[in-house]
This record gives sequence, structure tokens and C-alpha cells, in this order.
Amino acid sequence: MSGKLSKIMAVLLGIILVVGFVFKERITGSVAVYHHITTIHQALENGQDKLALNASIVQQKKENKKNSIDFTVRYEENSAFEGEIHFNKNQFLIHSDKQKTTVQRLQSPLSISGDGPDFINFDIARFLGEVIEEHPKLNQIMQLSWIDRTGIAFWSMLNCSFGEENIDGKQFKSISFPPDKKTGVILAVKYITGDKYQIQYGDQLQAELDFHPEEKPLFAAMSNDDTKSLNVDRGELNRSIYQGALRAAGILLDQNMPVPLKSGTTSVENGKLIIRDNKRILIAKGSHRQIGEVHGRLLQKEIQKLVEATLYTMGWVYTLEKGQWFLNEMRNAYSRLQPFIPQKYQEELNGLSSTSGVSLQELQLANVFPALFHCSGFAVFNQASKDGVLYHGRVLDYITELGLQNVAVVFILQPEGSNGFTNVGYAGFIGSVSGMNDQQVAFGEMGGRGEGDWDGMPMPILMREGLETTKTLEDAVELFRNTPRTCEYFYVLSDGKIPDAVGLSTTPDRFITIKPNQFHPQLPHPMQDAVLMSADKRYEKLAERVKDNYGQIGQEEAIHLMDRPVAMKSNLHNVLFAPQSLEFWVADAGINTPACNEPYVHFSLKELLEEPGIKESDTLLSKAE
Repeated sequence: MSGKLSKIMAVLLGIILVVGFVFKERITGSVAVYHHITTIHQALENGQDKLALNASIVQQKKENKKNSIDFTVRYEENSAFEGEIHFNKNQFLIHSDKQKTTVQRLQSPLSISGDGPDFINFDIARFLGEVIEEHPKLNQIMQLSWIDRTGIAFWSMLNCSFGEENIDGKQFKSISFPPDKKTGVILAVKYITGDKYQIQYGDQLQAELDFHPEEKPLFAAMSNDDTKSLNVDRGELNRSIYQGALRAAGILLDQNMPVPLKSGTTSVENGKLIIRDNKRILIAKGSHRQIGEVHGRLLQKEIQKLVEATLYTMGWVYTLEKGQWFLNEMRNAYSRLQPFIPQKYQEELNGLSSTSGVSLQELQLANVFPALFHCSGFAVFNQASKDGVLYHGRVLDYITELGLQNVAVVFILQPEGSNGFTNVGYAGFIGSVSGMNDQQVAFGEMGGRGEGDWDGMPMPILMREGLETTKTLEDAVELFRNTPRTCEYFYVLSDGKIPDAVGLSTTPDRFITIKPNQFHPQLPHPMQDAVLMSADKRYEKLAERVKDNYGQIGQEEAIHLMDRPVAMKSNLHNVLFAPQSLEFWVADAGINTPACNEPYVHFSLKELLEEPGIKESDTLLSKAE
């Protein structure tokens, strides 16, 4: 037996040697995959004590456009962070030590600094770990066990291609993953372990990483006399840098790895969240504080994303464009707006903060943000539409790159003692820019000029007040006429009971009503039974479409009135209201497409207000729809 066993062992050993020789590259490659996954996992989870990195990333976009970012960072835990960043044509420097944090822009010189002991570790590895943890398709990476990592390595041995390549006199190893089943795109990685990495994802994304960059001074204080300097709270500056970058990275991931919403219903005391047709529908009833609590409890993550996107990511865009610290500007705006905000809405923000985990001040400042939106709108009825039906269209245009479409919500609200209504908006915003109430009155707005005229009721709160309190078109007009207003806004208001509609042109000191078939210098194509609001060439195209389809405008035709170029490339959402039947249709922007190019989803306000199962207990219930 011992002789036979020896022969068997010899044969097995021979087979192993042959297999090892034949599949040497695959075996060593899969071992390398395991090693890289383990190293990366540990760094993402625990961060790093020290890091030096030079990186270049190019994202290819449509129409031969691209985003490029080159950066060099040096980091030591609890000591210092230095970064030099080139984004497209802009160059920035960031420096943080135990005494001070400074951000500098070299073009149109600007320096923003904060002094004091409020030091933060800008740990790049841990930062990337947080980005991955937030994304539903990637967060499992942070939970990989050694068994999972072994399984991935074995899968790579069977499915990946391994090789070597000489690049600029240096020997790189390479791994090519199989093509994506849906897109056919191939991910390829070339590397010198622990030193240099080149990553290519088809033609969409290329990245080069160097973990031993050339030593050079990164940061030097500006001496240019033209440099504008801002001194701000250091803790706020640190938070803005970190959270702004975190959300920007999340938005970039959402653009390249979109995740559809999972249908279902979640119920809590006084409300529920329904997800269907890739849309969130939040239904809430009760006091304003209770409505805020439902909102915060059911949309915690979405609210956090919106606040980070508006206050920190967009905040940096504003700060760099205007040379003013965005958060200070928003605080100043809110301090002037607050006396005009009814107490019930302040209570709603308190409730929202109590359950969302987002600070009250952040929510207050974020809710100033919708006042910056730009739009178009129309109402057609009687002779202008098919069968005389009133259709009220609403086009919202505003920076789709900010990712607000990813936190879009159709709110169905029934505050105590108020009208029931729909507010087509975004998680974390309590005001309205598009809405219709159960009295068949619908509202839409269009931003004008005059940013900074903040001594009045915020436009989104005025719109919300119209939804809650007005029962007729006349009520709505009088509310807008008699309420202290801010900035310049244009509105389209409609009432399905008549049917009728009116346009409003307003500033703090001006209030002009524009009735159907009434001439206005900015709206030179009046039409019977139609109110059209837009600007420049977009208005001309809207008027042309209404004229061409006059008398034959049904639901489909009304939707197509909002197509490009009436809607801008930044078209964030479109809504078509049919106030007589209390129906409405909503389209939100896609990842890289304007809302007008996305499918419209039908809703019935009447049915949603009668939705059963608003629970009286605070026990969370879930069911698959």
C-alpha cells in the first residue's frame, strides 16, 4: 500500500506542478488580487497613519467633453495635510495643520482660512471608505470577510486575464476583468505593487495613481496684492471641505453607477413612504411638527445628501464664483427671512431636525436654497386645449449635476386645519416650487433677478402657504399680493373650478397680474385661454408650440410643450397638473439626461390623500408592494 500511495502522491504532485506551471500567471494573479483586496479593505476601514499620493483622473463625458482632475496630497495623522488640486482649468491648494486650515485658488486669487485648534484628519483612505459605504452597489466592499476575499480571488483566477507590460521602462503587471454584461465595458488594471497603478474603465474613466510621488513643496502663502482673503470659522471650513468633497464623490458615483429605487411601502406614525415607478411618495398628516418628524424619519439619508449637496458642494461653487463665504451669505439671508416665516413652518423644521439627525441650522440654511431655482411654466384651458381641460405645466431648471434628482420626492401632505396638497420637491426642503391642492388650485414659479432682497416671505414658503390656505384663484392672487415678497419672481397660478389661470410678475415693490390674452413687454405673444411664462428663445418656442397645437392640446401634447429647448439642459423636473381631475404627471432628470427626456409618472392627488393605513403608533412597519 505504501508503494501505491507513494505513486499516487507522486502523480498528484506532478499534476499540481503541471497545473501550477500552466496556470502560473492566473494563480499568482489571483493571489495578487487577494492581497490587493485585503490591503485596500484595511486602508478603507481603518484609514492610514501616513500617505503620499499623486493621482490623475479623467472622466469622459458626452459630446467629446471630459472632466479631468490631477492632485497631489501628503498626509500625516494628527499632524498635517497638504493638497494641490488641478480640476479642469482651475488650481487649488489646501493646507491644514494644528493651527490653521487654508484653501487657496490661484486663478482670480482667493484665500479662505480658519484659525484655531479645531483640527480634522483629512484621511484620504478613510474618506474613500465613507464614499463606498454610502453607495448601495459598493457598500458590501466594506463588509468583505476573508472567505469573501478568497472567493473573489478564485473567481478572478477563472475569469480574468493576467499579464505583464513594459511602460516607460518599468515592468507593470496587469489584470483585465471580463466585459460588463450590459455595457461591454472592460475594467483593466496595471500596477507595480505598492507603487504605481493605472486603471482604465473602457473609454469612460482613466486613472493613474503614484504612491511615491516626487517630493516638492506644495503650499506657499500668497503674496499677490490682488488676493481676496476670507477668514471663517475653522470647524465650518473643515466640514465644508470634507462634506463637500464627500457629496461630490457620491454624485460622481451616482452618475456612473445609478441604483434604481426598490419598490415598497414603509409606514410610521402619521405617515408612510411609498416607492413605485422609481419615485418616492411621502404621505404625512397631522401637525406641522408631526409632518416634519415623518419626513425626517423616513428620508434620513436623502436629507443628509441634500444638505451636503446644497450647503457644502454647491456652497463651494458659490464661494469660488462670488468670493463670498456661502454659509455666511445663507445665514444673513435666513436672518432676514425668518421674521416672515410663519411659526408652523419653523415647527416643521424642528420636527424634521429631531428625526433626521441633521442640525436645525443646516436645515434652515438649506431651505433658503430653492429661492435660486429658475424655470418656465404655462396654463392652457377652454379654447386652447382639447375638450376645454385645464393643463398647468411646470418646468424646473437648475444644475442637474448637483444630483438633486436623486433625492426627489412627491409629497402628499394634509396638515391639521389646512388643504391637502401635493408638493413636488426634494428631501429636506419643506417649501414648494411646484404644487397643487385639493381645492384644484395649482402653483408654479419662475426665478428672476434681485438676489439679496430677502426682507419678505421666502418664495418656497409663500408657494407652500398658497397650497395650504387658498381655495380659489382669487384667494391665491390676493395672498401673493398682500404678503411681503422677496427678489423677482414670476408665477403661474391656476384654478380648475373655473377654469382660469393668471401670471404674476413680482418684486418686493412690484405686483403685476398677467391674464390670458394680455400683452406684456416680456411676453409679446398673448393668446386666448392661455398663460405662458418663460424667457427669451424658450418663451418664443413655447408660444410657437401652443400656437401650432391650439385647440388640440391634450395631456400628451401638454407634456411635449415642455420638451427641449423650452426646458433647458439643466431641466431638473417637469410637472403637468390637471387641476380639474386632481391628476398630475412628474418627470425627474436622469443621471445624464434632462427631465423632459425621462418618462412621466402619473399620480392622483385624490387617491393619494385617501391612501389607507396611516398608523397611530410609532412602530415601524414594512411590506413589499
